[in-house]
Amino acid sequence: PAVWCFDDGHLRKIFATSTIRYVCVAEKLSQKFKKKPARYQRAVLNGMIGTLIAFISIPVVQNLLSSNQQMNTSFDSFRIVNTYGAFGSITKERTEVILEGTHETEINIDTKWMEYEFKCKPGTLTRRPCLITPYHYRLDWLMWFAAFQRYHNNAWFVNLVAKLLEGDSNVRKLLQHDPFINSSLPMYIRAQHYRYEYTPLLSDSNAYWTRKYLRPYMPPVSLSHLREWREENGFLK
Repeated sequence: PAVWCFDDGHLRKIFATSTIRYVCVAEKLSQKFKKKPARYQRAVLNGMIGTLIAFISIPVVQNLLSSNQQMNTSFDSFRIVNTYGAFGSITKERTEVILEGTHETEINIDTKWMEYEFKCKPGTLTRRPCLITPYHYRLDWLMWFAAFQRYHNNAWFVNLVAKLLEGDSNVRKLLQHDPFINSSLPMYIRAQHYRYEYTPLLSDSNAYWTRKYLRPYMPPVSLSHLREWREENGFLK
């Protein structure tokens, strides 16, 4: 298809003279027998088609303005007009799952936890929101979805925690900061649930985010806790 982007003057150079002469004769003949366009008839036809599309699009517009949008839905039997989209609506609150690890072998109220930092999703309050185009941070995106659900519904999330407990190098590359990269591996990892909001515009704080603790997302787990679960779900062979 890109051939049609070139000017005829350039294309002439790659064709034989006889071919060019033949094309010129064919073009003149086509112009000679070409009928004059029926402008009136075409205008009427275009108007009729436009009116039909506008009429059957009324339910689509009503759906667009509705608070309960239906996505990926057709509104007529011929499927001429429809809606498409990944999200009919988005949440009004930003909640995040924050992973934390510890070296300590016993978990109590005084246990010191250190946070993992992802490459794009909110975490450290003073880190500027990232630019995600054109690269798609798929793991960060999945973490956003995980915050809407429970960890029981996301087997990949539990296995992610197991991989971090093992110190898997490929998984560590997906993170911005691993607090255990230059030390021994964590004994336990847990997940906490926070609600994030932007810092007020005129605030004196150097933070971009504020956050409020909501609840535990996943209790502290170790590799021994996850071994049987990983075997049952096919993550260990």
